[in-house]
Amino acid sequence: MPTRRLSAVLIVFLAVSALASPLLALAQQRSGVPESLVRLPVFATAVGAAVVWSIWRPYVLRPPVIRTGIARTCLVAFAMAGAVAVVLLIVTRAEGSRWPLLSPSTLPAPLLVVLVVQLLGAAGEEIGWRGVVQPALERRLPVVRAGLVTGVLFGIGHFYVLASGVWTYLVFLMSAVGMSVALAALTAGHGLLVRISAATLMHWLVNVVILTLFADGDESLLWTVNTAVAMLSLGAVAAKRMTGNTAADRQGQTTADPTDRHPVTR
Repeated sequence: MPTRRLSAVLIVFLAVSALASPLLALAQQRSGVPESLVRLPVFATAVGAAVVWSIWRPYVLRPPVIRTGIARTCLVAFAMAGAVAVVLLIVTRAEGSRWPLLSPSTLPAPLLVVLVVQLLGAAGEEIGWRGVVQPALERRLPVVRAGLVTGVLFGIGHFYVLASGVWTYLVFLMSAVGMSVALAALTAGHGLLVRISAATLMHWLVNVVILTLFADGDESLLWTVNTAVAMLSLGAVAAKRMTGNTAADRQGQTTADPTDRHPVTR
């Protein structure tokens, strides 16, 4: 993808999402939908994606599809969410802090409704970040670097975290980068629908882990550090495996039979 087109895609996406976010916040305020159930501004990036796709066809923005099938990718998404749960349990126990298990009576709606709404919220974010930004960046950058840039933009966009303090916001940014790198490794090479579906599943499963095992955590710096440790650990492992596979592929190409690389002459 030409640099000029990539810049235009990102500018349009970010500008439209930035405009949609306060409008959705206003809609939430007027509708009375509790933020404890869902933050409507999470759908701002889906609006940005819709506008981008209306200008540029989706297949123009994504790199070539080299992986097919969704079953194995979904299994990996479950494994990633499980790894996040294990790291969080280890970290919280090591530091001597305990977050209670979820009590359904504290929820603003029945548990099933909350889970469905959280799934929709995760999809709303991933439509934009893994449906537009990540694949567009992969046209110019290696997968892991594209995931790093996507994570920075994703984290910066969560301005509401600033209400908990600058340090909490910066630590959250690191958590977003770790998660984005993991999602980049999970979805790289897939078609658009699989990218969005697999990323949504993993994002939602992590939210479910935090909701059920840690009563949705809290907005403290300590909890944000805990989630950052889990996400950065996951991202580091995913990045290492991704770069290792890439190196192996390159080595395989350089050690291939020379007769496979030259036409047969008569």
